[in-house]
Amino acid sequence: MLVLAVVQTLFTGLTAAVGAFADGGDVWSRLLIVGLHPVCAIGLLILAARPRLPAAIVLLIGALLAVNIAADLYVASLISQGSIKGDWQLPLVFSVIPTIGILYALMVLVMRPRWNPA
Repeated sequence: MLVLAVVQTLFTGLTAAVGAFADGGDVWSRLLIVGLHPVCAIGLLILAARPRLPAAIVLLIGALLAVNIAADLYVASLISQGSIKGDWQLPLVFSVIPTIGILYALMVLVMRPRWNPA
């Protein structure tokens, strides 16, 4: 998972740097590329590097990843309908590793050692 998290962080960082200077796109799609994607990638990187985080933080990272995926699916649908310009496949590429990240976050929560008073 750590390798995927590093790949996602590098991918979103490069795209954010390019997307900040690119022409076109509305405020929301730019905010998604420059804001949400890097924040989620960093959260996933933290989760992969330190899986023994408190449950609340793991849930927060999982929720951020879910928002990221939902936003990418929404943008992909807008592009496919012709509402905004772009390649509809690109937002879907951004959601592959976060989807795996949600599964990893759930696994971290389920496999967490339980407190045993005995």
